[in-house]
Amino acid sequence: MRIGKNVTAALLAGALIGTVSGCSSGGSKDDAAKKPTDVALKSKITPPAAFASEKGWEVRADWMPEGQPYPYALSAKGDTLAYLDKSEQGYVLKVREAVSGRLLSTSKPWKAPEPTEEQTEDPDGLLTVPRVSLITGGEREYFAVWAYGKKSKDQLHSAKEVISAAFYPADASGDIAPSGTADVEASAEDGATDVNVFPGARGLLVIPRSEDAVLLSPDGKVTQGISQVKLDGKPSDLDINSAFPGPDGLVTNGKLEQGGSDSGGFGVDGGWHSATVTPPGVDAVRKGESASTGPWETPNGRINSATGNYLIAGWYTTSDNPISAVHDLATGKLRATAPCGNIGTPYDLRTPKRPDRYETPAGLSPNGDYLVKGGSVFDLKTGKGHCVGEGKDAKEITLVSVGDDGTAYGLTEREGTEGNMPVSVSAKTGAAKPLPVATTTPDAVAKGAGVFITYASQYIRLIVLNARN
Repeated sequence: MRIGKNVTAALLAGALIGTVSGCSSGGSKDDAAKKPTDVALKSKITPPAAFASEKGWEVRADWMPEGQPYPYALSAKGDTLAYLDKSEQGYVLKVREAVSGRLLSTSKPWKAPEPTEEQTEDPDGLLTVPRVSLITGGEREYFAVWAYGKKSKDQLHSAKEVISAAFYPADASGDIAPSGTADVEASAEDGATDVNVFPGARGLLVIPRSEDAVLLSPDGKVTQGISQVKLDGKPSDLDINSAFPGPDGLVTNGKLEQGGSDSGGFGVDGGWHSATVTPPGVDAVRKGESASTGPWETPNGRINSATGNYLIAGWYTTSDNPISAVHDLATGKLRATAPCGNIGTPYDLRTPKRPDRYETPAGLSPNGDYLVKGGSVFDLKTGKGHCVGEGKDAKEITLVSVGDDGTAYGLTEREGTEGNMPVSVSAKTGAAKPLPVATTTPDAVAKGAGVFITYASQYIRLIVLNARN
């Protein structure tokens, strides 16, 4: 999964089910509820006016190498935040109440695989720090901690490139053990960047480009040999760049043929298909004619990214103009559209160099009413979306996060400098306005707080600031 500094890992699409396990194993709720003096707010940043710079908490990650994305994820409701810390014994997942910083649970140390030769040679280009992804959709949520590297069964066996994962119940308290762990071989012909990792509604889907896909479930179950799905009654290969575990099966694109990048159709394995969820003004099938091959037709629509329980897809209208649409992950039901194209999100293991529409994943408000992706913002209550950063002489705007009030935050170019200009956008009207240059915009918005990832004084910091009343 190609992950940037602005990622909530979730990245992604997602939500999965799994088997329940382990709550407390030694700690108590009283211990976890102690005043979070170890995360007292010390840093001073200038947030947007909606957040209080003087009220919140922070974590200083002095173990984090510069250039690597900070590993954290929010719960589906946005009321708790999970992040990684590092000890001599391994990585530790800590879960805190977003507003207060109160410690809810701490995992036993988890040992990640050793870095590969490629990761050691290019630590700024390849993912070397484990990620945290939210797994929802069942009776219980999980936080998945996963990493790429090399691992051997014992000293008598050679090391192999793997994706290793551990799953932790999001609502567990005290000292917790994983509900399941799994390792899957994930070598690729051209190196680490040929492995894609998709969080979703049943676990983590790992797709090495030279091999079949593998599904890792929260109970540690490994389902191997996944190479095809049935879309609209026809067998289709998995799209190695967009395939997400849904509540009832894998959701993916059909074969990309003639007709453009937003063609091929999409759906869930053995279930609903994009032909039945087309937006207004969109034909389910695109038709045309090529001088070399003659007449052609192909299903319309193509998934380019996902977040929470939603898919973001591109479509061609009857006038051949592209639009973006948000669909329900479980049913395909149309939730909102915007009259502009959208760009996909990478899910490989490279680290991005700058926030842009390609590198930045979709973001969802804690209440689930608003969604941002690239230069589009969607109001899921009204079904209307808006395009920003377009038109004559307009600067491109990359949206990163959105709050429960429909205010989205992002960045655009700043005149005469290599820096970025912070901006805010209304999800209700699409109106954008510049923020003061010194403003730090949130990488994610939690319930009642903003999440900011900053790098200052040689340390990466996760800063959580309370929303103003």
